[in-house]
Amino acid sequence: MFKTVGRWLIVVPIIVFAAFALFSEGGAGWRWLTKGGWHTSARISSLTPQEQAWAQIAWRYFVNNTQPQTGLVNGSDKQPRVTLWQMGDTLIALLAAKELGLVKEPEFDARLTRLLGTLNRLPLTDARTPGRLYASNTAAIVDFSGKPVKSGWSARDMARLMLALRLTAERAPQYREYLDKIVLRWNFCPVMDSEGELWSSSIQNGQPVLREELRLGESEYAATAFRLWGFPAGKALTPPSRNVIVYQRKLAVDARDPRTTWQPSLLSTLPWMLPGLEFGWQPPGLTDDLRRTLRTQAERVSLSQQTRWEQDKVLTARADFNVAQAPWHVEDTVWGNGYAWNTLGDDGKYYPRLAQVTTKAVFILWVLWENSWTDALMAVTEHLNDPQRGWFEGRVEATGDINTMVTLSTNAMVLETLFYKANGGPLFRDGLIADDSYFVRRTRDEFNPPGLCLPGEPATRSAR
Repeated sequence: MFKTVGRWLIVVPIIVFAAFALFSEGGAGWRWLTKGGWHTSARISSLTPQEQAWAQIAWRYFVNNTQPQTGLVNGSDKQPRVTLWQMGDTLIALLAAKELGLVKEPEFDARLTRLLGTLNRLPLTDARTPGRLYASNTAAIVDFSGKPVKSGWSARDMARLMLALRLTAERAPQYREYLDKIVLRWNFCPVMDSEGELWSSSIQNGQPVLREELRLGESEYAATAFRLWGFPAGKALTPPSRNVIVYQRKLAVDARDPRTTWQPSLLSTLPWMLPGLEFGWQPPGLTDDLRRTLRTQAERVSLSQQTRWEQDKVLTARADFNVAQAPWHVEDTVWGNGYAWNTLGDDGKYYPRLAQVTTKAVFILWVLWENSWTDALMAVTEHLNDPQRGWFEGRVEATGDINTMVTLSTNAMVLETLFYKANGGPLFRDGLIADDSYFVRRTRDEFNPPGLCLPGEPATRSAR
């Protein structure tokens, strides 16, 4: 009997300690265990005081650049233009700010309410899709000079906002109805065809031109976002690919020729790492083979950049970024248009002098892969900020100069990665639209269907 009592005296404190470790701090320990923290390569734990300060600097950007009339946030510091992708970034940044204690519930509600109202009244194109670019102060569809224009749409940008809406519905379910109504306004007939391929549109000579805009990596990420809402997105999940070799490592790249499609073939960091940040490379509804492919490609994209540092002594963290002069927006790649480490402007020209260690790539690589390489990346990045403005775009590879542009997406990525770390792993618990949601009930209305090619609707898709 004494032996039994003695055992319990040992076991009970262990159980109490384990329960405290697992369920304290909002259950971070339980998330760490159930989401694979015991065998992950990622940094998942409560934020240090320094990391909390990083988050505060990133949130400063949103405080400075929120337009009070609309709740939208400028895409670049003091520049009143914003894309749908950046609207999605804004929602995720707001969720992160709430979870990290940067805003309290009343401010969260006020900011989200203003955003929901604007997104539910957002002007649409002639095809009843969201436009490519909006004025953040008026929510009008504009061009880059701020003038009102006719517009096409971007399936890529639509997908980012759709994913952010689903994450918001999961994290703040009291707002689900209003979030659902945003997507219920959009016409998907020209956006997704019967085979699940995603299409984008631009205006050329006053006429809309349809293209398969998405390439390998971006295509799968966008398709995953569409699937959260019940869209099949079959073909978009498996774009054509071929293999190239970088540092004796096989990498899959898009097989379509940019010289004939007029769409660049790019392999960069974010499209492969975002599924890790948001789903742990386990998006719902995908086959195990496809999930393994996403994880394997992400590892190879990361390792290729790590190997460049180890062998060539060049610190590398490739992602798109903005610059203060032409070409204005740059795609920095692991592989681009046939060449490793290609740096391409939006004008299609090669800009090797602009290649940089990009802040948002550093943060996402740092949080997903804990090793000496990402430590080195963070060591040259952690001071690239202005506490009163936010995080800079990055550090120039060739010279070490700082690209002092300050943008919404970079600061949103800092917040999202720190949200992931504090959350103890992936941001989504599941993400799929629920059968009892307003969205599903509305699309299944037999007597008054929306007629916008929504999931479950017997609507005819537009011909091509």
